[in-house]
Amino acid sequence: MRALLGKTLGRLWPKTLFAQLTLILVSGTLAIQLLSSSIWFDVRYAQVLEAPVRLMASRTAPLLQQPGCVPGQPQAAPAHYSVTCSASNPAHPSDNTRAVRRTTLLLNQALAYELGQEPSVDVLKVELTDQQGQPLVWSSLFGLQTAIAHVGFVMPLADGHWLKVQGQELQGWSGESAWALIADYILRIYVLRIIAVLGVCWLAVRLCLRPLKRLSDAAGSLGENLEQPPLNIEGPLEVRQAAITFNAMQQRIVAMVNDQSFFLAAVSHDLRTPLTRMRLRIERLSDATQRERLKQNIYHMDRMITQVLDYLQSANQHACQFVDVDSVLRSLCAEMATAQEPLPVTGQGGTLFANGVLLHRCLQNLVVNALRYAQNIDLEVERSTAGVTIRINDRGPGIKDSLLHSVMDPFVRADTSRNNQSGGYGLGLTIAKRIAISHQGSLTLTNREGSGLQACVFIPHSLAITTT
Repeated sequence: MRALLGKTLGRLWPKTLFAQLTLILVSGTLAIQLLSSSIWFDVRYAQVLEAPVRLMASRTAPLLQQPGCVPGQPQAAPAHYSVTCSASNPAHPSDNTRAVRRTTLLLNQALAYELGQEPSVDVLKVELTDQQGQPLVWSSLFGLQTAIAHVGFVMPLADGHWLKVQGQELQGWSGESAWALIADYILRIYVLRIIAVLGVCWLAVRLCLRPLKRLSDAAGSLGENLEQPPLNIEGPLEVRQAAITFNAMQQRIVAMVNDQSFFLAAVSHDLRTPLTRMRLRIERLSDATQRERLKQNIYHMDRMITQVLDYLQSANQHACQFVDVDSVLRSLCAEMATAQEPLPVTGQGGTLFANGVLLHRCLQNLVVNALRYAQNIDLEVERSTAGVTIRINDRGPGIKDSLLHSVMDPFVRADTSRNNQSGGYGLGLTIAKRIAISHQGSLTLTNREGSGLQACVFIPHSLAITTT
């Protein structure tokens, strides 16, 4: 049961920081408001009682100035009042509640205003009831019925007698509809407060979490572009420290990758010298079979070195100029087309600010990959306001969905064999991707419906390319 409850709460719990912060603050505000409603109850109780008490003072003040109070005889009194004259103080100890204390102070203050002098009033009873005579509690005080104040008190007269007064008055009211007052209370206390909390949450997220969003975006694009500009050091102290750490990490990664690339390029380049010597010595072998086998091994080693150097060179920055994409595609297809695969091209790309050599190599690697594994290959070109999209479509076995995201990594191949007929060394797609990224573009692979693969190259209308 506990596990099920935990799973349910986990599904209901919001995922974004803004939603979580809003939920916490709104829930906390409502809880605090409900807990503090006891203050409103006291204030409401005092407000409901104040008008009747002041009205009682104004109505009983003339009774204090009437002569001839005879104990035991009825006294003239307003409607809903009972007035009795006593020879002694009939007061008995009353509950020293907050309502009694408040009413005593208020009644003395109101009578002093009416009489011009401070009287001495003892309050015997204070009670608020509804029209059915039931004491007011939370539900009735928040309800729509008019409350009735019942107050009993004694006052000393000038002749030494005591006047006992029992009266009731309706609560003070604004004359507005009770529903309107309740709606106004809910609107001001709850709705406006929740709107204010939402505004505070939005401001907090915008001011404090915007640097975190930039940090997240920079971390997400770091794998595509190591040479991206460093993060601005701004925001709260914790976010500033995270940005400083991220920039330092980026610099260390760039330095490490550059060192590894330089080492790999140097080793690959230097390997060609002993390979050349090996070719010369192989020519002297008398065994023709062994000579051909060794020549094939050297050929494969030289081809691997060439692809590694091409891979490293694809990440270097190159000069750009306006290139006719359609001309590049016509040249590429004329070079690689056969009678079985004519490589038709549809659409027009126009001119693009890019490096023509790298763009040709990127598309060449993709077309070679398609020719190697598939058939019925065609190319589509589409120009938009954002850039130029080139799609290479084929009808072949495609690539397993589990390998679509990793097949463009270095030395990863969908076909695990490494013979000369089936392919190279897993760098062709990687080189094509790096060239697209160096132009601030992208390369994506998707399986086509039915069978086959689509390689989509997007090159934006940018004025420069970056180093990855």
